[in-house]
Amino acid sequence: MKIAYCTNSIKYCGGIESVTVAKANALAEVEGYTVYLIVTDNKEDKGYFSLSPKVKVIYLEIHHPDDGWKSKFHLVKSLALRAWEYRKKLKTVIKEIQPDIIISTGTSEKYLINSIKGNAKTIRETHFESNYRYRLSNIHTFLDRYLATLGKYLDYYYSISHYDLIVLLTEEDRNTNWKNITNAISMPNPVTFSSAAQSDKNSKEIISAGRLTYSKNFDALIRSCKEVFAKYPDWHLTIWGEGSERKMLTQLISKLNLESNISLPGATKDIGSKMLNSSIFALSSQSEGFGLVIVEAMECGLPVVSYSCPAGPKDIITDEVNGFLITPGDEKTFAERICQLIEDKDLRVQMGNAAKLRAKDFHIDRITARWCEIFENLVTGNKTK
Repeated sequence: MKIAYCTNSIKYCGGIESVTVAKANALAEVEGYTVYLIVTDNKEDKGYFSLSPKVKVIYLEIHHPDDGWKSKFHLVKSLALRAWEYRKKLKTVIKEIQPDIIISTGTSEKYLINSIKGNAKTIRETHFESNYRYRLSNIHTFLDRYLATLGKYLDYYYSISHYDLIVLLTEEDRNTNWKNITNAISMPNPVTFSSAAQSDKNSKEIISAGRLTYSKNFDALIRSCKEVFAKYPDWHLTIWGEGSERKMLTQLISKLNLESNISLPGATKDIGSKMLNSSIFALSSQSEGFGLVIVEAMECGLPVVSYSCPAGPKDIITDEVNGFLITPGDEKTFAERICQLIEDKDLRVQMGNAAKLRAKDFHIDRITARWCEIFENLVTGNKTK
């Protein structure tokens, strides 16, 4: 069985990159499987995550023309030239390797795959909730809104209809946005590391992680923790990640006089060790594609306080069992639930143990077995559930 993943990049520390590499590594260990990772660019960079030598990586080296920044006309021209070059190179690679399955995880290939797939079966993985909420975060003009609407149509009505299988990350997404689509299924991301140990929940440390961007809503978390640290000034919050909102978040921390209680140390390749040295995990996102970082925190035995945003937290967390689900925007209750865990060590331990147990459902061996079943069903023509 030849499996070909198509993705934009493995250069960055992001969820799509980490789970794509993790799945490729695991599948490459399956007897009879050959796994290819076709990467649009970044040959000059070895990538943020470690790849198995059994994974065959192909870099297409597609780059934007140098004048793409000059104007919107040049940008459109740049994108058109890039798409033409990409299609040509990708078609050549697919013809050479003749995969049985092609999986689209990125943006560069998603409109092209089905016109050059040969005899392969095609799968589209969606890594965002199937709505254009994440696009709306970047809207500033009427043109932005038009492009967001057009993108939603192309992604979820035109392009996606040509795939043999659509794989969503959550049942919440499938039941809300895809309930009448017969070739759509849900498959969670695997936790990207395993930990024999778990946090002892003794440290006075709250942890969060994610890109410092609008959708992660870290300003709401900081405001909630203002109330927490008023009651428990010896506790601390660390937000791991990097992004465009660092300056705004730093200014907010300063404005609220929380410099001694909140740290923004940047990105880390070892979030697991940071979680093992923490006692509570907090997620304040406005939206998620899945919320892999929740599962990572559970793997480390942390109770989770999270907004019940679409989509992901409700698929992972059982409220008041392994964490707390909070109505989005309710910063007061968010703070109260963190305080409840701070005040009750026994509750932290109980919920943390339940979280550790829940994380087993997302271990890579279980997810890999399910993917293998999907591939076999596609190739043989059996229906995938």
